[in-house]
Amino acid sequence: MDLEGKTAIIHTIGGILFGLLANYIYTAGLGTLSGIVTLLFLFVGLIITGHITAMIVGKGSLSQKQWLGSGGVSYFFTSVVFWVLVYNGVLL
Repeated sequence: MDLEGKTAIIHTIGGILFGLLANYIYTAGLGTLSGIVTLLFLFVGLIITGHITAMIVGKGSLSQKQWLGSGGVSYFFTSVVFWVLVYNGVLL
């Protein structure tokens, strides 16, 4: 499997995990800051998942543009979808 495929799979798994956890951050009772804090949490999750991916596939193997295109987009779409599914009670 090529590096972009591995990156997309790892980021999708990270998106699922952080999307599930984002609901708990959103419903923690932070008032008007809930949405902003949740988006910051998802961004931190992207950074963590990116570092894990860099350790697995190698730091110099992908450029930042390739990483953002193959990993970042799949992470954010997956995390937001799972966040909405958990928030609406479809999952968990």
